[in-house]
Amino acid sequence: MNNLLVIFLIFVTFASSTPIRRQDALSGFKPCKGNFPNEITTYIYTPNPLQAGQEATIHIAGKATVTIENGALYNITGITGFDDTQISHREISFCEAIVTPSGFTCPVKENFDFIAKFVEASSPNDPKNTVKEYLIRIQITNPDGKDLSCIEGNIKISYP
Repeated sequence: MNNLLVIFLIFVTFASSTPIRRQDALSGFKPCKGNFPNEITTYIYTPNPLQAGQEATIHIAGKATVTIENGALYNITGITGFDDTQISHREISFCEAIVTPSGFTCPVKENFDFIAKFVEASSPNDPKNTVKEYLIRIQITNPDGKDLSCIEGNIKISYP
């Protein structure tokens, strides 16, 4: 009985002193509801929170079972969490802004892994000395309008 107690205490000590942490490869983002042929497996942005008006880095990787064509768009849509209403939208050329700066060219087939830099938008109307959280949806859409990938989640932006 004493041996069993000692073994239990040793197990509890090791289990509680060695936290098992797995880094979230999607930074809290989740796949969107629906069917999208290409999977985004990594989405990491730094700094976190983003700094309005400052340079940031995005790391996006995934599996392209459907070819991402030249002219594909990287859509970033701000949405409300309660009724999915669009509150902002930006379209960026996926190939020009993400693929080419990473040293690759479109079309993109099979697995992909890109790192690109961008400047987080800012305006004179931005709030001051605060951090705001936004729900956004990120989609990669081919020129024919076919949505290939979709993830959504919260981002934080710091306004100096």
